[in-house]
Amino acid sequence: MNFKIFRRIANSPIFDRVALVMAIILLLSITMVLFNQIRTLNTSADQVSHSLTVDKEINSLFSQYDLMESAEFRSVILKDTTFEESYIDRKIEGDQILGRLQRLMESDTHQKEHLESVTKLKDSFHSTLTALHGKVNPSYADSTAMVYVDRAGKLLKDLRGLKQEMLKSNQDFLQDQLATYRRLTFLTPLTTLLLALFSIIVFTIAFFRLRRQKNQIQSSEMLLQNIVQSTDNIMNFYEPIYDSNGTVVDFKVVFANICNRDYLNLEPKDLVGKPISEVFPFVLKNNELQRMIDCYNRDETIDFERMVDVDGENYWFHTFVKAVDEGLLEVVRNNTEEFNAKESLLKANQELEVQNFIMMEAKKVAKIGSYTWNVENGPPEISDNFYRLLGCEPGEFVPTMDNYREFIHPEDLNDFDQYGEWQREQKKPRNYTYRIVTKQGKVKHLRTKGEFIEKEGESVLMGVVQDVTEQIAAENAMRVKNLELQRSNVELESFNRVVSHDLQEPLRKIQMFISRIDDSEMDRLSDRGKRYFDKINKVAARMQSLIRNLLTYSRIDNTHDNFEHIALDELLLKVQEDQSERINALEAELVWEAMPEVQGVVFQLEQLFSNLISNSLKYHSSEEAPKISIKSEQVAWDTIEAQFFKSAKIYHKITYTDNGIGFDNKNAGKIFEVFQRLHPKTKYSGTGIGLAICKKIVENHRGYIHASGELGKGSVFTIYLPS
Repeated sequence: MNFKIFRRIANSPIFDRVALVMAIILLLSITMVLFNQIRTLNTSADQVSHSLTVDKEINSLFSQYDLMESAEFRSVILKDTTFEESYIDRKIEGDQILGRLQRLMESDTHQKEHLESVTKLKDSFHSTLTALHGKVNPSYADSTAMVYVDRAGKLLKDLRGLKQEMLKSNQDFLQDQLATYRRLTFLTPLTTLLLALFSIIVFTIAFFRLRRQKNQIQSSEMLLQNIVQSTDNIMNFYEPIYDSNGTVVDFKVVFANICNRDYLNLEPKDLVGKPISEVFPFVLKNNELQRMIDCYNRDETIDFERMVDVDGENYWFHTFVKAVDEGLLEVVRNNTEEFNAKESLLKANQELEVQNFIMMEAKKVAKIGSYTWNVENGPPEISDNFYRLLGCEPGEFVPTMDNYREFIHPEDLNDFDQYGEWQREQKKPRNYTYRIVTKQGKVKHLRTKGEFIEKEGESVLMGVVQDVTEQIAAENAMRVKNLELQRSNVELESFNRVVSHDLQEPLRKIQMFISRIDDSEMDRLSDRGKRYFDKINKVAARMQSLIRNLLTYSRIDNTHDNFEHIALDELLLKVQEDQSERINALEAELVWEAMPEVQGVVFQLEQLFSNLISNSLKYHSSEEAPKISIKSEQVAWDTIEAQFFKSAKIYHKITYTDNGIGFDNKNAGKIFEVFQRLHPKTKYSGTGIGLAICKKIVENHRGYIHASGELGKGSVFTIYLPS
């Protein structure tokens, strides 16, 4: 367990950072050691060089003394004064060397003592040589010169002794420095090599660990990018925009994920670098931008709801804004469906409340009560309205079966008991109607139906009861009306037979005798008689047309068994051909667009358009030739303003227009009535049944027709037929 903890710690980024810092500290320490070694090595080298220089200067100094002695002795022995200049030069050079030695040995106390001794002996040596030099004569030698020669030799011997001590001391020091130098020259490259190897190892390990961490970071970033891009939420990051006073006035989009395009139709690349007040103008509403600024300044998190119009459609978003890393992180969740669901639920609850209220009121209006009855155990539970149906206040009595039987009409009591026994044994739903006598003594008819359900392991009868007194009375009245209708239909059939035979037969005989008189006796009549005879002929013809139209009108029924597909284009061609003689005589123009196929009775629809065209030709303008236009289009049922029962969702709207004499639009409702004429029959012939037949045909096809017009400007007939 401890090993796992150690491995987890060793693999953590903090461990890498700590290890790297320690490696750097160790590397710096080793570097300092190496630097000190190199500096010590340089110092040792300088000391060796210094020792060699001192050694050289010592030898040079005492060499000068030897040369000075040699020069003086030579001048004494050879009695030659030419060596005086050579001595002086040696003396000056020796003093210079001594000065350099004093500077070189300034920090060496032991050698400084030697130099002080050398200086004293040097002074005595110079004094002796100077005295000796004064005794030298070219012609003879001073007898005391040898005394100074001996003294000079002794002093020079002492100087040579000091020289040996100084050289030995310097040689010892040089040996120490050489040993140190050799040791440093061996350790420094080795230390440098070890340091280089260590550096390579440390930085190689650090490099690979950092590379691995970089790869992990890149993988994490890619994973984070994938998460951000694949989330269903809008995720944006903003940086603040400051004014000249250093106040935040807006935010700049730094990052925007793909959901901006999915929900707002905005490309993320087009958002980056722009102010949010420009790309998201809705933040200026409801003080949202200021709230975001306050969120950033206070380093807090806020959330709010916002509604955004996207291409004319409203979307609801829940927005979270958090101040992070010198900016704002915004996460926006699309909760339009949730909002709509809440709205729908709220609306549904409101509708349910309304429906419950309506149901309660409907029960009162419809005179409906309800009950629940465990037939094996205990009395039933009945609704308040059930009590009211019995003429009682809610809860006025305990609804046991014995108490309820007191309200049953005596004549229905035995049958009611049998129904109750059947319900308990069969446990099947069945409608049952019986009579009750209310508390006020009023007789009512109640209709009940129950359904057995399993509730807590027991069979429970749940049902409704309705006051159908008025319905039964209406049914009775309907039966009486049906009997009357049947009798009326018999009479109508008898009337049709009378019209088709008993009325037309005398009319045909009248027309036959009129034809014979016209053929054989017309020339014998006076002019007045001819006018009277012509009127009789026209009246008979009008009577025949009237009887024919009445038969047509009465024979149009509302059965749909013989409906078939009818192409109105072909039907109009036939009608046009049938009325071609009259159309050509009036030079009338009849045009129509591509007409649809409808379900209907062929001869009835032929009659419809034939009557409309005949009506237009009859009531044409005296100033111009008749022009008739027929157009068709499909319309939805809920766009039709006309009030009629709409049994189809789609209708064919057929617009029939003419340029005839028209009519006053206030009479538009009368134009389809039987025998209704809006123009004097002395000027325009007709029976007043043609448009009534059109209305009955359209209604027989589950459609609707209405007319509009203006005097002198023609008429428009609009027909709606189910698609």
